[in-house]
Amino acid sequence: MDTPTASGTQAICHTFFEEVPCYVTVQDREWRILHANRRFREDFGPPPAGTPWRCYQVYKHRDEPCLACPVAATFADGQSHSSEEVATTRAGEHKEVLVVTAPVRGESGEVDLVIEMSTDITETRRLQSQLATLGMMVGQIAHDVKGVLTGLDGGVYMVTTGMERQDRGRLEQGWEMVRRNVGRVRTLVLDILYYAKERELEYRLASPIRIVEDLVSVFQVRARESGVEVLTDLDPAAIAFEVDVRAVEAMLTNLLNNALDACRADPSGEARRVCVGVRDEDDRVAFEVSDNGVGMDRETRERAFTPFFSSKGGKGTGLGLYIAHRIATQHGGRIDLSSMLGDGTTFTVHLPKGPMKCGSRP
Repeated sequence: MDTPTASGTQAICHTFFEEVPCYVTVQDREWRILHANRRFREDFGPPPAGTPWRCYQVYKHRDEPCLACPVAATFADGQSHSSEEVATTRAGEHKEVLVVTAPVRGESGEVDLVIEMSTDITETRRLQSQLATLGMMVGQIAHDVKGVLTGLDGGVYMVTTGMERQDRGRLEQGWEMVRRNVGRVRTLVLDILYYAKERELEYRLASPIRIVEDLVSVFQVRARESGVEVLTDLDPAAIAFEVDVRAVEAMLTNLLNNALDACRADPSGEARRVCVGVRDEDDRVAFEVSDNGVGMDRETRERAFTPFFSSKGGKGTGLGLYIAHRIATQHGGRIDLSSMLGDGTTFTVHLPKGPMKCGSRP
């Protein structure tokens, strides 16, 4: 086999750099991207004219470097480092990537540059998350199942003793306990189905105003305990439409819980409120949940609907908004998110007034 010439070797290296099926960049100590391969340029470029193209700005739309940066670590110790990150393309698509770095040393032996290689593992993580989500869901409902069983046992006992004593009041009380806990079982099973796989929607005619009123009547108790005011803005023109009521209730409950958590997390001590609205949009109905809590920065907004992402640390599972988004899209609708850090958040859900027709788009 012939030995390639220097120019031939250079051409091979250039082709490899350009065509390797992952994102490859060469960065300096200021995180400036000096070189980027074709796949990176297609998904994240081109760089703005006359503006330094920095890794953390392009990948995550941050204003400052990431706290745990493998590139910085490689500059510091000259070793290869790796991490898993979520990047956002210029088209707004989220990419889960496995990042590996390698040092480029100069003649003095010092690290002059760092090569960063990021492999797209989005599909792999999606499949893993389905299994992990189901496992997490099983763990989360374990205590609820125990509570349901206890409630059912109590209800059965009341019914049995009521029949034996011919005590109608006791019988009715026990039956109400049984009925209530059977409803809890149904809710748990539907939740599992939402996490584990696509659930067939059960459309029926329902009032969007009634849906909100029923949810708010329950939600107000929790909000009041946290010192949060709950307001409603209900458009009388929002008449009955066809929808999976249980799914929409689950979606709005997740949005309300997120709003309440945002208000609780605010350290300012100002009066906090959550507003729930409904309005008619011709062929659609819009539900709006807004709060004046802590708000979100750009990175959090872009990752809000991804599974297992939570800005609440150990207090959140990162599943609520993911499920809400999934329910909206399954109906053929969408969720719009508007938020600024320190200035509250608004989620607006647009749902069609009937079952999504084949070929229709949100």
